[in-house]
Amino acid sequence: MVHLVGRDAEIPFVWLRDHCRCEVCYNAVTFQKNVENYVLTEDLAAREVQMNGECLKITWQDGHISTYSLQWISRNFFPQQESIVKQFLWDGNLIKSQSLPCVPCNVYLKTDKGLQEVLSNILKYGFCIVNEVSVTEESTGTVAERICCILETVFGRLNTVKPDLQFNDTAYTSIAIGAHTDTTYYTLPAGIQLFHILHHDGKGGESLLVDGFNAAEKLRGSNPKYFETLVRTVIPHEFQDKRGHHLYSLGTVLSVDSCTQQLTLVRFNPYDRAPLNTVSAEEIPNFYASYDALKQIIWNKDNYFWLKLQPGMVLLVDNWRVLHGRSAFTGNRIFSSCYLPRDEWRSRARSLELL
Repeated sequence: MVHLVGRDAEIPFVWLRDHCRCEVCYNAVTFQKNVENYVLTEDLAAREVQMNGECLKITWQDGHISTYSLQWISRNFFPQQESIVKQFLWDGNLIKSQSLPCVPCNVYLKTDKGLQEVLSNILKYGFCIVNEVSVTEESTGTVAERICCILETVFGRLNTVKPDLQFNDTAYTSIAIGAHTDTTYYTLPAGIQLFHILHHDGKGGESLLVDGFNAAEKLRGSNPKYFETLVRTVIPHEFQDKRGHHLYSLGTVLSVDSCTQQLTLVRFNPYDRAPLNTVSAEEIPNFYASYDALKQIIWNKDNYFWLKLQPGMVLLVDNWRVLHGRSAFTGNRIFSSCYLPRDEWRSRARSLELL
């Protein structure tokens, strides 16, 4: 039995030997295991086990010596430790009670603290604003690339969005759009979406945000059966245009971590749902009831957070958690937008010890 932070754990010897970090077993330069030196069997035995403060030392029967910090074991032994930055689940009133997560562009671009603050806000709230940004599409890209590479999609790398139906998508109109997540038609949806208003000479066009994790947790609490239906039921989404693109994906509306059961993804876009050919006739009523129950929570105005983006404000949204939408508008409203890949932005957060 090993006493870890907040818990006791019985750790098999085979796991400990597998995770030896000595120079024979692990290459600290490449951060890779030297697997050729591994002998992993269920009957591995220790000759001696010593606990020295926060350090565990094992001398194995073959004479090999392994040492581990208890902090490292706590972070890496099942179940995995939660993110260092704790999520703040919010509805409309709760998020208004918080200071708007906002970081000046100069601080964000020139200091690690500024970058860390932006990523910390995204992990905590699901979004953050970088303000005082030059009002150009190029500046949108500069803000994005401070985190990681920009994700190339069918809309391009950096795209300018205005109501001209340049693409077959409701975003390129002036009508209202309900809360949804983007790129649901990709097998791996985009990780972060950036919005940067460049010009608007009319009225309306307020941005809408909804905490999808909060909505899903409300469903889990009120109707676990519906929640489980959306976790296990695979449904299709698609995107088509006149340029010859026809993207199509299969995935669940909700995804949870297999170890912790914490939510990892909300894939909700009723606009882009493809014909439902993945659900049997017997399961169709239950699926629609489950989907509608989640939709009613997401589209409940008590969960809405409206904000009016102004030129020079770049909104970064965790597309796996927070849903976005907009009100209808008049005039010419132009904004630049791009996506960041999920794995890469979380890699940057992990390198800054936020995950």
